[in-house]
Amino acid sequence: MRAVGRPPIKKSYDVDVNKVVVKTQRFLNFRGLKALWSAPILMNAIIIQHNFIENHCTTNEVPCETAGVNLGLEENRWLDLIRLSSKYVGSS
Repeated sequence: MRAVGRPPIKKSYDVDVNKVVVKTQRFLNFRGLKALWSAPILMNAIIIQHNFIENHCTTNEVPCETAGVNLGLEENRWLDLIRLSSKYVGSS
């Protein structure tokens, strides 16, 4: 029985979660993941890397662009994301 108003979880979502888990297993010996203060920071960086930086292995596209979010990032995607985010810091 599922909750009212929520769509059922798709099988493709389960596959995507498994891919993220496999990626994070590479970082088990990564310095900083064992500390409670730095682990969330590093996990957020891993998620950003997955969603905005790396091409997907089957579609050969960045997941954010596949979803229709085009940020106009060039070759150095990390630096472009930092520059883009710095424009919006404090402008709320």
